[in-house]
Amino acid sequence: MAVGREDDAGEGRGLSAELLAARWNSEYRAGRYVAERPLPFVDRILSTLRAHPAAMSGVGLYVGCGNGRNYLPLVAAGLTLHGLDVSREALDQLIARRADLKPRLTCADFRDLEIGSPFDYLVAIQVFQHGVQADAESYFAKTAAMLKAGGLFFLRVNSASTEMYLRHTIIDRNDFGGLTIRYDEGPKSGLCVHFYSRPELLELARDRFQPLAGPREAVTARTPPKTGSWSQWEAVWQRL
Repeated sequence: MAVGREDDAGEGRGLSAELLAARWNSEYRAGRYVAERPLPFVDRILSTLRAHPAAMSGVGLYVGCGNGRNYLPLVAAGLTLHGLDVSREALDQLIARRADLKPRLTCADFRDLEIGSPFDYLVAIQVFQHGVQADAESYFAKTAAMLKAGGLFFLRVNSASTEMYLRHTIIDRNDFGGLTIRYDEGPKSGLCVHFYSRPELLELARDRFQPLAGPREAVTARTPPKTGSWSQWEAVWQRL
């Protein structure tokens, strides 16, 4: 895989890859995800791939693989899975755990990635929410371009029904009920994060993917003394 920018690659973006990388480098240095168990969505990914043996025996891309919380269980299941992340710190931690995986790992912004041949499946867990509405559109378009016809797309992203906890400013809303906020405090201070509605996801997928499962909303109560709940959509699509 290679990284390259066209002359207008930054136009229409609400996300600075440099700022995002800096924030996540700090998070990973502070121990983010080191002791956390894989998400249950990993089991859904594996069960779906087992039902599609051609994809499972092929080559996949995990966008936002981090330090391996969900990536390593997928590799352990026998997948030929490349990992991509903007955080150099996250990938260094992952390589320290599994040095043999280094050739599969790339430090880059997904939107700037260039590939020689399309993938059989793509995994994006809690990463396609970074940026504004224009970024959301680019994520889906780029995913469709990177998958073979019939390729599988596994997605988990923020839901607009999330009860916001940290101080923030609303940047944009769309007619489908999705919205973007800029965090004004906390570890993501200064970052724009998009929260999707179900109709918005279906619209972004239309003419690109057919649904295999979901979108299903997973709701998680925050640990006290924090209040409210955090919600994510989980979906599996197949490239048209």
